Amino acid sequence: MTTRNLLTTLLLLAALLPARVWAQNDVMMQGFYWDVPVDAVAKNGSWWTNLKNKSTVLKNAGIKGIWVPSPAKGNFGIYDMGYGIFDPYDLGNYNQKGTVETRFGSRTELEQMISTLHTDGIDVYADIVLNHLYTGDAEDQSNPAVKQYVFDQAFRNGQQYSPYPTNEIKWVIKNAAPGDYYIQIHGYHLASTAKVERGYDLQIDYAGTGFNSTFSWESEPNNGSGNFNVFPASGNTVRGHVEVNDFDEFKITVASTRDVIIRLTARREIASPWEWAWADQTNGYYPKFIWSGSTNIAATTQLEAHTNTNINYVNHTGTGEANFSWGYGDFHPVNNTDWLGYPGSDEIITNTKFFGNDLNTFSTTVRQRYQAWGVWLANQIGFDGFRLDFVRGFQEEYVAAWVNNLPLKSGSQRFIVGEYWGADYRIKNWVNAVASYGADVDGFDFPLKSSLTGMCNGNGSGFDMRWLNHAGMVRNSGGNALPGTSVVTWLDNHDTGKEHDKWITKDWKMGYAYILTHEGRPCVFYNHYFGDVMVDAHNAALTVTPDPNLGLDLRKLMFARRTYLGGTLTVLSEVGNPYPSADAYNVYVARRAGNGTKSGAIVVINNHDTQTKGLWVDSSPAGWASWSGQTLVNAFNTAQTAVVQADGRVYVSAPPRGYAVYVKQSEVVSYTDPGARLRTNVSSGEEFSGEPDGMFEPEFKIWSNPVKSKLNVLIALPRNEAVQLEFLNVKGERVLQQAAQTNRSTEVDLSPFPAGEYILRAAIGRVVRTRKIIKE
Repeated sequence: MTTRNLLTTLLLLAALLPARVWAQNDVMMQGFYWDVPVDAVAKNGSWWTNLKNKSTVLKNAGIKGIWVPSPAKGNFGIYDMGYGIFDPYDLGNYNQKGTVETRFGSRTELEQMISTLHTDGIDVYADIVLNHLYTGDAEDQSNPAVKQYVFDQAFRNGQQYSPYPTNEIKWVIKNAAPGDYYIQIHGYHLASTAKVERGYDLQIDYAGTGFNSTFSWESEPNNGSGNFNVFPASGNTVRGHVEVNDFDEFKITVASTRDVIIRLTARREIASPWEWAWADQTNGYYPKFIWSGSTNIAATTQLEAHTNTNINYVNHTGTGEANFSWGYGDFHPVNNTDWLGYPGSDEIITNTKFFGNDLNTFSTTVRQRYQAWGVWLANQIGFDGFRLDFVRGFQEEYVAAWVNNLPLKSGSQRFIVGEYWGADYRIKNWVNAVASYGADVDGFDFPLKSSLTGMCNGNGSGFDMRWLNHAGMVRNSGGNALPGTSVVTWLDNHDTGKEHDKWITKDWKMGYAYILTHEGRPCVFYNHYFGDVMVDAHNAALTVTPDPNLGLDLRKLMFARRTYLGGTLTVLSEVGNPYPSADAYNVYVARRAGNGTKSGAIVVINNHDTQTKGLWVDSSPAGWASWSGQTLVNAFNTAQTAVVQADGRVYVSAPPRGYAVYVKQSEVVSYTDPGARLRTNVSSGEEFSGEPDGMFEPEFKIWSNPVKSKLNVLIALPRNEAVQLEFLNVKGERVLQQAAQTNRSTEVDLSPFPAGEYILRAAIGRVVRTRKIIKE
């Protein structure tokens, strides 16, 4: 290599290094959790303002980047957490889906938050949904591609794919003339030959009545050839079963020319206790034949399959805001040769209707529109990077093209991390595949989350600390490792935070002692830092409150990371000849290299339940600078010292269920706490977490949910208060209002309302809580 080429190479490396060190060493925070507070009555979101007000606290703690919710307007209006994305360019400044603001606030408040965080030196990363769009009945249209797909029973080239969800199709007989119609319901791709697994609900509106909750049962004989059931009344529901190689036939009589609406829902029977339950909607049911005289209308264009894929937005008037519409051809299946895939386990699943309407990410139109949106979010709104939602829903090349099209930030690619919920090799393959197309993305370390949950929730006898030696993506020894510069480590997030079986429920500081001192970019969860109660989204009686002292531990560990650490790591309790060797079951010891000004540190984590424990280890194994003769001190308790012997061995320890960070005595920097964490507190009239004005957090109990007819609600508080209950449909329309009292069970009759999703809103003074209710 010539001197000139060598110099060029060194300059190139120097230019690249700052971006990767920045991505590795700066701590980020997930700045939200599932169902953050919102004033749904006033349709006022306050989360952007909440984060803006915490900017100084975050800066002082050492947070350098914050991942915020998906900012776009969602299909479920003021209740939407952003993942039901409807209009990418509506950031809370257009009146759509029943609200101007999003759950998190207005566009003005969003931009104010970004500006404040930027002033405090904090980058802002938006959660971005590139896989799907959600819609409602207002987006109804005839979809000939879906009709053909269903009538082909999802077969393409001799292979059967996943059916289009039965409940998401509205069948319409257009301009049905007066007379008798015989509708034959067929099933395909059914889960079982057992009759109880082959149930369906059939609703028919042939008189303009709309649908109601009255139901009856299909009766046999009912399989054509002169055997049929007369449908009981327009708008009613008939419950039935399709036998193997059979169909059910129903007669309706249309009195005057009108559209006839047919809806089907897959059902199944549960024996004990008996329940007519929701079933997998890929159990396919459809009106295969509709006879009017000798004409099979189902085989003509008079029978239409309608889907909610006709998307039109209000006129966007802001700088750079695109105006366009979507149609069925933008979503899988796009035409008569397209197909839908199965959800699978953790592989890439393009063409799969996992959430909402699945975008055709192979389409030039889709790709160009979303790439332009990314540029707009960066240039016009000011986002510094992005977290990509559900990246296994689309091809890696689509990701790379989107990332590569983004404008650079200070001459470098913006920070990108993708949610690939899967095994280690899947995450590694995804990161590397995207890199092969020229884009640099990180992956969340899901395997490490699993290991650290086991450690924190376990005890000294049930979790072997040696399991950490090669836990996660960075230290993976099975051939599936990624460098720390390609990994984001974490303990909980909005998804695990809404499901109690995935929570870390105790000893959080042990998990953070690992991720905040190790390689990978650590992501602190909002609830863990600010102490907000975590509530199970399916059972509000299940909660967990983070340790009130956790914030201090987090600030200490972030200080240690940025002050002492920055290089590679070796596990001394694995390779440092630990003694007593049996204690390596409870004690994990690792040495992390420094950052250019400090020599690094030795980290100790002890999971014993009651005893302070430690190990003698070789402080300087092969490849490490010798610390022989050095005195080490606990960075946060300098009275605790450890002298490195002439042979390099040293005894280091940590308290029970705790950690310690040992640094050279000559390099110790005194730690001053920048200030206590603040609990979430929002202004009057808004939903809040915490205990402002002496108000206790209400305990919310609902049974049963899903509900078939009557629901019981109990809200417990230390004192009696009046409660106002409201039930809203997915359009945000109030369908029921009822008074209640805290500490008393209230029965609510939902039997008059159709099946579907509802929002229960409970107001206790200025405290508001919402829960999702499924009506069957």
